[in-house]
Amino acid sequence: MQERIGLIYGDTTSTAFAFASNRQINRLDYVYVVHEGRKVLAQVREVRRISKLSFEKVFLEEIREEDEKISATADVIGYSGRNGLCVPRTPFRQGDYVYKADEEIVREVLGLGKKGAYIGLLKDMDIKVYLDINTLLQKHVSVLAKSGSGKSYAMGVIVEELIDHGVPVVIIDPHGEYPSMIHPNLDKKEIEMMKRFDVKPKGYGGNIVQYSPGNESNPDSIPLYLDEINLELNDLMDVMSSKITGVQKGILYQAIKEVKERKRIYLLEDIIEELKRAKSSAKWNLIPQLEELNDMKLFSADATPIDELVQKGKCSIINFRGIPPHIQDVVVSHLLTKLFEERKRNSIPPFMVVIEESHRYCPERGQGGAISSEIIRTIASEGRKFGMGLAIVSQRPARVEKNVVSQCNTQIILKTTNPNDVRAIVASVEGLTQGAADEIQRLPIGMAILSGLPINAPLFVEVRVRKSSHGGRAAKVVEDERKANRFSFRFGRQ
Repeated sequence: MQERIGLIYGDTTSTAFAFASNRQINRLDYVYVVHEGRKVLAQVREVRRISKLSFEKVFLEEIREEDEKISATADVIGYSGRNGLCVPRTPFRQGDYVYKADEEIVREVLGLGKKGAYIGLLKDMDIKVYLDINTLLQKHVSVLAKSGSGKSYAMGVIVEELIDHGVPVVIIDPHGEYPSMIHPNLDKKEIEMMKRFDVKPKGYGGNIVQYSPGNESNPDSIPLYLDEINLELNDLMDVMSSKITGVQKGILYQAIKEVKERKRIYLLEDIIEELKRAKSSAKWNLIPQLEELNDMKLFSADATPIDELVQKGKCSIINFRGIPPHIQDVVVSHLLTKLFEERKRNSIPPFMVVIEESHRYCPERGQGGAISSEIIRTIASEGRKFGMGLAIVSQRPARVEKNVVSQCNTQIILKTTNPNDVRAIVASVEGLTQGAADEIQRLPIGMAILSGLPINAPLFVEVRVRKSSHGGRAAKVVEDERKANRFSFRFGRQ
C-alpha cells in the first residue's frame, strides 16, 4: 500500500503545486500524485512550518503539536511515456493525495538504469545511480566545482568504473593527483562508509601507467616523447608557441619541402638547418621557436607509440607535475591531435580522455590563449563520431570555453560559489531549474547535481567512496596539537 503523506491545496499549475502534511517532509524528497490516470513524479523544493502559535502563547509555553502544520512546495518532473519523459498539460487538483515516491517510480521516471558506471546513491533514497558507459564516451562529460569540493575525487570514481569496464583512459594530470590510484583506499573513515556504498578497497596498479615529458620531475614515470620523424607543416604549427604569418608559413613549408627532397627520414634539427639557409629575413622569427622546441627534448625519433597509450583496460596518466605550463600546452596539443587522428583511423580502441584543470588548456576567449584549444574544440564537436570521449574537469567553469562545455551532455556539478561560475553552469546545463541552480552554492562536500543524458531530470547524488587512494587531498600546513607538542618536546621546546 502506498504511503500518503499530504493533500494538495491552493493554486496549482501543471508544473508545480503545494501540499499540506502532518508528517516530516524534507527538501529534495521525491513524491508523486496520481493525475490524469498516471503517477506523476515531483520533487520537494521548499518546506515551511505553518503555525497559529501567537506571540503570547510562546511565553505561556502553551505549545501543542496541532498548532503546527507542514506546507511543502513541489516542482513537477513528469511521468514516463512512450517517448520518454512527459509533463502533464493540466493543473493539479486541490484535495488530491500526495504519496511518498518509492524506488520503482523514481527509477522509471528518472530513467535510472541498473548497470553501467556506478557513480553514487540518490540523495536520501539509497538508490544506486549508474551512468551509461556508451553515453559517457559518445556524448562527453564535464565535472565542475570550486577547489576543494571533490571534483577530482568524483572524476576518480568515474575513472575507476571505466577501468573496471575495460574502457581505455588517458588522463591529462597537471598536478600528479591520479597516480595514487595504484593503491587501495585504506582511509579508516572511508572504509567504514564503503559498507553503505557497497564497494571495497581496490588498487589499480595493474592498469595504470604514468608518463611524463622529460621525467626528471617525475622519476616514477616513463618518459613521454613526441614523434620527431618527418614532421609536417601542420605538426609544427600545432606545437609552436605563437601564431606565424603567411610569409613565415611559406618559408617553413619551403624548408620542409627541400629537406624532404634530400632526405627520406629527417628530424627537427634538419628543418632548423634548412631554415637557416633561407634568404628571407622572416626566418629569424621562426628559428628561435623551433630551437626552443628542440631544446625541450620533447621530440624523439624513438617516440612513445600512440597504441601503447590506448589499450583495453589501461589507464595512461600524463603526469605534468613540475612541468612548465608552456611545455604542458605543447604536449597536450600534439598528443591529443595524434590520439584523434589514430582514433579516426580506427587504429586504437574507443577511449576516454580526461582533461584536469581544463581552463588551462581550452580557456574562454578573453581568459588567455592556449595552442591546445583548437584540438580540444575539435574533439568536443567531432570526437563522439569516432568513439573518442572527452571529460572536462575544472574549478573555474566561467573560464572554460563555453562551446566545449556545452558539448558535454552529462554534467556532474559539485559545490560552486563564485557567481560568474554559477551563471556559466546554468547557461550551459540544460534542464537545470532555478531551484537547482540556487542549490549549487549550498551543496555539502561529496554531494553532486547530476544532469544530462540518459537521465530525465537533474539528480542530487551522494558520490560514492573511491575504491582507490585519492591523491588530491590538500596538504596540512599545521599538524594537530598532539603532534605539535611531541615535536616541541623532542627538540626541547616548551
